Amino acid sequence: MKRDSMVFQLISSLGTKFFVLIGSFVISVIIARILGPEGKGIVTSIFVIPNLLVSLADLGVRQATAFFVGKRIYDVSKIYSSILFVWVLTSFLSIVFTIIYYNFFMSDQYSWSLLLIPLFSIPILLLNKYNEGMLLGFQQIVFINAKQIINFLTHFILVFILIVIFNLRIQGAALSIMISGFTAVAFSTLILRKFVKLKKPESKIAFEVIKKGITYAIALFILNLNYKIDIVFLEWFGGPKDIGIYSVGVTLSELIWQVPSAMGMVLFSKSANSKSTQEATNRSTRLLRFSWPPILFCSVILWYTAPIFVSVLYGEEFIYSASVIRILLPGVVAMVVFKILNADLAGRGKPLFALKVYFFSLFINVILNAILIPLLGIIGAAIASSISYSLGAIIFGSLYLKNNNLSARKILFLNKEDKAILGDLLMKIKRKTWRHK
Repeated sequence: MKRDSMVFQLISSLGTKFFVLIGSFVISVIIARILGPEGKGIVTSIFVIPNLLVSLADLGVRQATAFFVGKRIYDVSKIYSSILFVWVLTSFLSIVFTIIYYNFFMSDQYSWSLLLIPLFSIPILLLNKYNEGMLLGFQQIVFINAKQIINFLTHFILVFILIVIFNLRIQGAALSIMISGFTAVAFSTLILRKFVKLKKPESKIAFEVIKKGITYAIALFILNLNYKIDIVFLEWFGGPKDIGIYSVGVTLSELIWQVPSAMGMVLFSKSANSKSTQEATNRSTRLLRFSWPPILFCSVILWYTAPIFVSVLYGEEFIYSASVIRILLPGVVAMVVFKILNADLAGRGKPLFALKVYFFSLFINVILNAILIPLLGIIGAAIASSISYSLGAIIFGSLYLKNNNLSARKILFLNKEDKAILGDLLMKIKRKTWRHK
């Protein structure tokens, strides 16, 4: 029964990812076609610092909340009330810091009417993370998927209205991100009202959540900084046009992560509720064995078709994005190992395992970006990121194997039980197909 439940959640998550993925392509193409490389770069640039700050100001509350709710350590209503108190505090501090950053580094380039949009997005992004942590703890993956679909649909409609119809261009693109995030938060808040009732927040619970979550927050911040540091360097040494072209390459290459991300969300929820370490380890390694062959196949196809893909969808202005894709793909594929195995460890309350590895990876990325971007521009940024991702994934995978007494064969090749599970699943699909006929 548990296996069927997990299979359903995985299929639901993958279906949602696929639907959102196709739609996101359309949104990305519309924005790129209308705004061009420079406009696309500006939208990417103004949201970088708010997104990085959110990953730090999040304080790991999303993961810690899922852990505490999953283990039923405290009353779930008191947990939610306490994290809402934390949300108010972290939102205020993040907004203040972002205002300072904008004032010193961006206000001379962009108007405050534009910068206020990502600024006001901060509390929305934070509450979205906190609500998702509660839903993960309750294992309500279906509602999380529904939230993502609502977010996408709202984003799509707003892009069409604000950019295509009203021609608001950069402001329209930024507003569509903020408002769609708000609708997703409103939906998740309404859903949570079925599971929790607001009570007086308790400082003890808030402290314990932050204490548990701070390790998640630091690990997530280092990881996100590793993903975004190339954009920061490009902003210093390049310009909006370079960022626009590079961001398209990054977005398309990182589509490979959609499958492991969907799996990782389910895996985190399951690991937070696992009764034993062995159960969690078996689940995560099996998912990795199932996922990497199709991911590798898709990456090879993307490598060969990247120039055609980019020119047809985005236009010749973005053709250099194809080179970015090809350079990033080896590192992106390697990161699949980290995406899946780290979700297991994070769900078991071990975020520091990743921190040790990716602090080193970030250091390498910073050094390489500082050297290569002034020399090679966006190509240098792609080389730096790909090397950093690959090194981090290899070291993380090796440490995971050593920590769990596993061999590389155990996570790379299907065993008899895996084949039996796949055979059973195919038989169920076949039976359902015949019934419909």
